[in-house]
Amino acid sequence: ARQGLARLSALGAVSQVRGRLLIAHGAADASIPFTESLRLAAAAPITPRVLILRDFHHTGPQSAWSTLTGGLSDGWGLVGLLDDLLSQH
Repeated sequence: ARQGLARLSALGAVSQVRGRLLIAHGAADASIPFTESLRLAAAAPITPRVLILRDFHHTGPQSAWSTLTGGLSDGWGLVGLLDDLLSQH
């Protein structure tokens, strides 16, 4: 199982990235720990933009955001990430 998961990981390919790298991951993700995205960012040849979303799990927001401030923080973070994605550097 570990070998299969290793083959699916982007960690081996991230060194080939030459453009901007934007990474978003939910801290509440029960499938893949957000620390894997931090490892991916650390292995990147360029400094990526990393966003750890407080109230998101693997596929989107939890059924009810735990707090209004957490939801607003995540929403504002997504707006910033979208702005990075759409901007020309």
